[in-house]
Amino acid sequence: MRVIVSASRRTDIPAFYTRWFLRRLQEGFCLYPNPYDPRRHHRVDLRPESVLGLVLWTRDPRPLMRHLGWLDRGGYTYYFQFTLNGYPRCLDPASPGLPQAARAFRELAERLGPDRVIWRYDPVILGGELDGEWHLRNLVRIMDALGGTARRLVLSAVDPYRRARAALHRTLVGVSFDPAAYAATLARLAEEAGRRGLAVQGCCEPGLAAAGLEPGRCVDAELLAEAAGRPLHSPPPLHRQREGCLCHRSVDIGAYDTCPAGCVYCYAVKSPARARAAHAAHDPDWPCLTCPSPIPGQ
Repeated sequence: MRVIVSASRRTDIPAFYTRWFLRRLQEGFCLYPNPYDPRRHHRVDLRPESVLGLVLWTRDPRPLMRHLGWLDRGGYTYYFQFTLNGYPRCLDPASPGLPQAARAFRELAERLGPDRVIWRYDPVILGGELDGEWHLRNLVRIMDALGGTARRLVLSAVDPYRRARAALHRTLVGVSFDPAAYAATLARLAEEAGRRGLAVQGCCEPGLAAAGLEPGRCVDAELLAEAAGRPLHSPPPLHRQREGCLCHRSVDIGAYDTCPAGCVYCYAVKSPARARAAHAAHDPDWPCLTCPSPIPGQ
């Protein structure tokens, strides 16, 4: 069965690992470390005939954008999950500024069609000056910058992972992780986005139902089939990685503790220093994003 490749929830491959990603596609395979036992690696067949599609998660697609023609000629179908939060630098030090990010979003939407570039306002964080009014103004500011090129918006509240909780408490005063505290803000954001014609969905997590948000499908085989112009006779099973998740099953080829962006609220990086070191030591010709030692049999 053809697989959906997620690239990646664990690290920003388009922003920081484009050369490696293209090399892997050229060679037709990659390895990824088992997230529970990094000494073990799994092999993924990346040949076009084995890949149903690519889901590209990023805050900065620009390093990959000039290679999209190569992806098209290679027979790959793909769409972007594009995170654009407009947060202050104390929370999000490395993402492109709003003018640059919005320009990239518009260019992608014009090239691929707006259905293949999904805007993620993710995660919503309440604390310090970031109250409900701040988020509403910020969302409107981003929508104005996107100029009507976004059609779908994904909202979610920050998850209370241990490292993220500690880092956010050091950065913002009065950070809330209470799902009930987010319901009103998420509902207002969804209402404003809906007024602008956006279809709004949420990632599965507590508080979405209270905000009136329907859970969405971030990894979507039907969207990939539509982008490829082919019928989907038998969709993959649901991933079920969290309760209520509607995503179709995919293989994530990224690795934890490899994204150097430094987002304070990141769940995929336990140690920013370790992530920066992993990025600095990265070998784009290695079959795996992480390369601590030779892999037996490779």
